[in-house]
Amino acid sequence: DGLKHLEYEKKPSVICTKCSNNCCRTIISFSSGSCYVTGNRCERGETDESAPPGKAGEAGKEKAKKQKNIPDMMKLHNRLIFRDYPFTAVSGDKKTVIGLPGVLEFWSSMPFWKTLFRTLGFEVIVSEKSSYDIFEKGLKFVPSDTACFPAKLVHGHAELLAENGADAVFFPMLVRMPREHPGADGNHTCVMLQGYPLVVGTSNDLEERYGVKLEKPIFHWYNEKIKIRQISGYFKTRWGIDEKTVARGIRQADRAASMFSEKMRREGEKIIKSLEGTDQFAVVLAGRPYHSDFLINHNLSRYFTSQGIPVLTLDSLPGLNSRDISGVRMDTTINFHTRMECAAIAASEHPNLEIVQIVSFGCGHDAILSDEMIREIRKRSSKELLILKLDEGESSGPLNIRVKSFIETVKARRKKNPETPVNPLPDKDAVYTRKDRKEKIILAPNLSPGFTYLISSVCRKDGLRMEPLNLADERAIELGKKFVHNDICYPAQINIGEALAFLEKNIYPPSSIAVGLAKNCEACRAGQYSVLARKALDEAGYPEVPIVTTGIDNKGIHPGFKLNLKHSIRLLWGLTMIDGLEMMLRRIRPYEKTRGLCDAVFSLHMKRISDNIDAGKSRLLKMFEEAIEDFNNVETFSLPRKPRVGIVGEILVNYHPSANCFIESYLELNGMEVVQPAMHDFFRKTVVIEKELGRRKMAPRYFLHYLVNSAADALYGHVHSRVWGTVKNNFRFAEYYGNIYDAAESIKHLIDLTYIGAEGWKLPGEIIHMVHSGVNSFVIVQPFGCLPNHITGRGMIKAVKKMFPHIQIIALDYDPDTSLGNVENRLQMLIINAREMEKNRSDAVKQKIIA
Repeated sequence: DGLKHLEYEKKPSVICTKCSNNCCRTIISFSSGSCYVTGNRCERGETDESAPPGKAGEAGKEKAKKQKNIPDMMKLHNRLIFRDYPFTAVSGDKKTVIGLPGVLEFWSSMPFWKTLFRTLGFEVIVSEKSSYDIFEKGLKFVPSDTACFPAKLVHGHAELLAENGADAVFFPMLVRMPREHPGADGNHTCVMLQGYPLVVGTSNDLEERYGVKLEKPIFHWYNEKIKIRQISGYFKTRWGIDEKTVARGIRQADRAASMFSEKMRREGEKIIKSLEGTDQFAVVLAGRPYHSDFLINHNLSRYFTSQGIPVLTLDSLPGLNSRDISGVRMDTTINFHTRMECAAIAASEHPNLEIVQIVSFGCGHDAILSDEMIREIRKRSSKELLILKLDEGESSGPLNIRVKSFIETVKARRKKNPETPVNPLPDKDAVYTRKDRKEKIILAPNLSPGFTYLISSVCRKDGLRMEPLNLADERAIELGKKFVHNDICYPAQINIGEALAFLEKNIYPPSSIAVGLAKNCEACRAGQYSVLARKALDEAGYPEVPIVTTGIDNKGIHPGFKLNLKHSIRLLWGLTMIDGLEMMLRRIRPYEKTRGLCDAVFSLHMKRISDNIDAGKSRLLKMFEEAIEDFNNVETFSLPRKPRVGIVGEILVNYHPSANCFIESYLELNGMEVVQPAMHDFFRKTVVIEKELGRRKMAPRYFLHYLVNSAADALYGHVHSRVWGTVKNNFRFAEYYGNIYDAAESIKHLIDLTYIGAEGWKLPGEIIHMVHSGVNSFVIVQPFGCLPNHITGRGMIKAVKKMFPHIQIIALDYDPDTSLGNVENRLQMLIINAREMEKNRSDAVKQKIIA
């Protein structure tokens, strides 16, 4: 009956003047005296200030007063993180202004760095609170539009500091940090934290434009002792401050950081205790520290406090690092991820807590985290995880609706149902044991056809049953898309889809199968493929199928499988020879008179070397020489050399033909010669980096670290010199091919050689090395949203082009729905330009001869 008498007035386009956003709002005033406001971006615009005093105005004031009294740890985080903490100067005035950007990891460590610089005699300025004006100020410098909003926001903050008088902007590359949880698997950071200072340094170019130096020291903090040593080393080398003085400053900085952390924990504990024994609940907003930035989270906490629900953050949860994470499937190698897993466990076990995950669009890690948090919650309770994916979009309406729906669902569940687990029993995942070595067939993952055939042969020589999988076809991609999280990177969907497609054909019973997967790069998604595969196999109906990986089995999923030193040495010899075969194949195939002959020669000798991989190096080298002789005997046309195109990028997309839409074949059919880096160098890169960490005393037990990795590097070098020396002495089109150290030498002035993210410095280093070899056109192939590509792929294009203005570089992103037409259109532009460059070069040579 009340609805019959309901009247309302709608006022569109009402500009809010309470802050600089100037939101254009729509205000609906009801006859009851209440009003509803939409279009506002912050809580200050939630009331109709133009309304005359009365019920609506009083209701608005009462609502604001009530909301102000609801605890909001996100607001407290914002207040505490940037405040000044007490200090005593330990060094004289440096007459230098240091700018600290309020971005990314600084949302956790700002009290530490701000206090440290001030104790050492620097003046410190911190960038202003984030706003869309700051975001737009830096938008033109963003090289990768699929990077997360928190990363894109950095460019504007850096610009602001340069404009506001900073002499230097401090933005360190944090590769490793001391692990917070004693049971965590590692101590890496996200690739974006590791490498984004490189991107800002290259894209914004503060030194050239403002005379402001971007300080971006690289830190590998394995533990607290090494942290102090590396910070002291930076200040001594860069600013001439002795270690003892820096150590005194660090003690004060640690005290400031502890004050911040303790205050957050104490207040969080108060909130939780105030709820115990009641039917009320608080919401844990689980994200990374920078998700406390109100621009990034779109002022999310207000949607809960306006409903009378207290808000907690991860750093306000007491006892977070005491949670048992032994049942977590994913590798807990990054502190911020481990915090979220612990929060999921804590919220599921406490009757007065609910949990919401904040996800930044484009964050690949969250594709794994979300599923794992849901699994841990359901093991312990009937609670559900609300996942809010946020980006730079300004619309607050959908966010408000999702939060209100979540709150109503939680209230309904709490009235109706006791807290009983959805999946009360712990998961018992299938495990590959020693007896399975003779009973189960391992499906070898595809990296490249040659590598997959080789690793199958190496394992079979050791008594394992292993079969190479076919390259992904349309059905495999369809299954990968169906059973793998749609935010995960394309290589995971490809490899898992290939295994599911094989199982679907029912060639062998599932009970006799194990799925093999590569495991590398702990800082990005590639280290977590086994977690995704386990979920996919379970949901596709194959829970009995175990998984084996090429990495360390820290989760106990394949105690019966391990690549030992003998395997590794055989793989090294075989892989390096396959690299040589592939180089000869690409060099001759565009000019062969008999179509398909080069492929036949390659296939014959790749299988021959792989099948006899246990024959000893002398016999293998003899077979390799015979392969070179067969390539030399392939008849070719006497044509001018075709324009060369270098293909670099993420390792699987780079070498897996169906993953990159057979780009190599397309380029050759259109008159190009393709050049690809050796796969040998991808694996050697890790050894080179670890050797460098030992040499520079950046790793624990650094001398032993250096010796062990030097020995491994010497083995790589020996195999490389023997194989490529054979090519140089016998192949009729032999050139100088170089090795990983040529790429390192090419790039060391741009990127620190201890940077480890995925392909890392190797990718731009390869481009530079190829330019010196006469290659002028390049394609970077990457999965859509690839985290390392934001840094050393797209992120380094500007720097490389600045060195070599004449070259062309295009970046192609791949996912299950990549349009072949779009790829071909982009490649045609590159082909046309490559031909034109080659013509101009030939004309210049002719003119020089005539002159």
